[in-house]
Amino acid sequence: MSGWSRRRLLSLLAAGTLTPPAGVLGYAHWIECRRLSITRLRIHLPRWPASRPLRVGQISDLHCDSEAAEDLARRAVALLMSLQPDLVALTGDYITSHGETWAAVIADALAPVAAAPLGAYAVLGNHDYWTESAETVQQELQRIGIAVLRNEPARVRALDNTWIIGVDSISTGVADAKVASIGVPKDAVKLMLVHEPDFADFTESPMDLQLSGHSHGGQIRLPGLPVLTPQGARRYCMGYYRGKTHPLFVSRGIGTIGLPLRYRCPPEVALLTLHRG
Repeated sequence: MSGWSRRRLLSLLAAGTLTPPAGVLGYAHWIECRRLSITRLRIHLPRWPASRPLRVGQISDLHCDSEAAEDLARRAVALLMSLQPDLVALTGDYITSHGETWAAVIADALAPVAAAPLGAYAVLGNHDYWTESAETVQQELQRIGIAVLRNEPARVRALDNTWIIGVDSISTGVADAKVASIGVPKDAVKLMLVHEPDFADFTESPMDLQLSGHSHGGQIRLPGLPVLTPQGARRYCMGYYRGKTHPLFVSRGIGTIGLPLRYRCPPEVALLTLHRG
């Protein structure tokens, strides 16, 4: 169906032009929006070190701009850490507005992930930039011990030649996996974090696995209507994909954008166990 976008769907719902049953709207707002789900996935990577698997916890798209969003973020973090990840990956969009207020709030909510044995790593999303709060978000995340990577790498301690490649949001116009890989050995195992999943089709730098968010999984998946995702998440919407050049996992995220609704697309905490194979 041409001419559709997530923004258009949300505007039609807000205006009452498109009116699902009241029970559906109530469920989408009061229940599914708050019903955290866990995705557990085993991913086999040919070049993964044979010595040990790695448990990677991922949270994305918290969109903290209210006390309700803060509460959901805190519950998501508690749920993730109860799964005992070795390493935590955060893939952007920590706030939606008023970064001067909410950046510190969401950082405090995320503080427990810094205790992951192999650390916590973050990239920024388009909303972190659109609110002109990227520097503030970065400073607040660093304050509580999270490494923020903006077109730069970080070596994972205690793992053989394994690196996190943090690529900036494509909304900046400077997202560059080659720059983000400077100093990384050619034979290294590389886990790329980038907010927008469709970046997978435009990078020339080989990666072993990409983790992304941005799409919210479509957020509202009404029967009979197309799944609507934003630019940068048109090809890869949610879940695991083999990709053109490397595999990737796309999180449905935690928060919402526009109307606080989720339907057939609950907020997601992911635990990805990486093995050789």
